Amino acid sequence: MKVVILAGGYGQRLLPITNNIPKPLLPIANRAAIEHLILHLTRLGFKEFIIQLHYMSQAIIETINAMKLKNVSIDYIIEEKSLGSAGCLRLSKHFLNEPFLLVNGDILFDGDIRDALKTHLESKSRFSMFVKQVDKCGSYGNVKVKNGQIIDFIEKPNEGSEISKLVNTGIYIMNPELLFQIPENRYFDISNDLIPLLLKKNICLNAFHLKGYWIDYGTPRRFAKLNVDWIEEKLNLPIPAVQILPRIFLGEHVTINNNVKIVSPVIIGNDVTIEENCVIGPYVSISSNIRIDQGSVLHHQAVFQKYTLNYENKFVHNSIKKISKEIH
Repeated sequence: MKVVILAGGYGQRLLPITNNIPKPLLPIANRAAIEHLILHLTRLGFKEFIIQLHYMSQAIIETINAMKLKNVSIDYIIEEKSLGSAGCLRLSKHFLNEPFLLVNGDILFDGDIRDALKTHLESKSRFSMFVKQVDKCGSYGNVKVKNGQIIDFIEKPNEGSEISKLVNTGIYIMNPELLFQIPENRYFDISNDLIPLLLKKNICLNAFHLKGYWIDYGTPRRFAKLNVDWIEEKLNLPIPAVQILPRIFLGEHVTINNNVKIVSPVIIGNDVTIEENCVIGPYVSISSNIRIDQGSVLHHQAVFQKYTLNYENKFVHNSIKKISKEIH
C-alpha cells in the first residue's frame, strides 16, 4: 500500500519559526519531524511514498533524500498554488490506483495500524479514519461514531457544541475512486469539504481507534508538549542519540566544556557546543549546530537556530542570555 504524506502547509500557527523552516522540518529529538514519521511508517512495512508539497518544497525534498532510505521509493508532487489537503490529491491520481494510506505531515504517532489496514481491505470499505479520544476537541475535527461508522463530523467545534470526545487524527485509508469527488484545480480541504461531502452522499466512513501515542504538533503549545513528551520517553519511537545517563541524550560531535551541569531530562542535538559554567535542564531540547555561550542557564525550553520555544509556549528570537545565533 502506498502512503501519501501531506506536507505542503504554511504552518501559520507556528510563526515566526516557520518563516525559515517548513513545519515538517521542525527539529524534534535530533531529527526533522517528517523524518520520524517516515521512519515509523517504514518500520511498519511501507515502502512507497508520495509526498505532497507546496511551501518550501525544495528544503523538504533535500532533507528526505538525505535520509538515503534503502528499498524505499519516494515521489514528490509539488503544487504550484495551494490546493488544500484534499485538492492536492488530484495531482497524484495517476499514481493512486489502489487503496492508499493518507497521513497529515504535521502529526506523529507510534502505534501499529496494520490490523486496521487489513480490516479496511477485507471489508471493501472506501474511506476509513483513525480517531483518538481527547479531553478537549475544540482545535480538532470532532467525530461521532456509531457501530464503527462515522455518523457526524464537526471541524473545530465551539465549546459546548462537541458531539463526542473523539477527534480526527489526520490518518486515513482512502480508495482511489473517491479522488473523483474532489474538484480539479481548486482549493478543497479534507475536513471542511471532503468529509462533509462524503457524509452528505451517504458514503460509508469507517472509524478505527488509534492506539498508542499521537499528537498534532501544529501549534506552539502542542509542539512544546511534544518536546516534553519525547524527553520523558512517552513516545515509543527511537531517539537518534546516545543516552549517557537516564533521560540525558547526546547527539554526535557534542562538545561540553568544564563546569557544565546537565539536569535531566535533556536532549542535545548534533554538533552542539556548550561552553563553560552552563546549567542545562531540566526539560531542555537543543537542536543541531548551536553554540551555548559561557554562563547560560536553560530550563523548560527548546532551543533552535534563531528561535527558542520558551516556557510560555511562545517562539522568541534567541535573546536568552548568552545564547548565540546559528553557526555558519
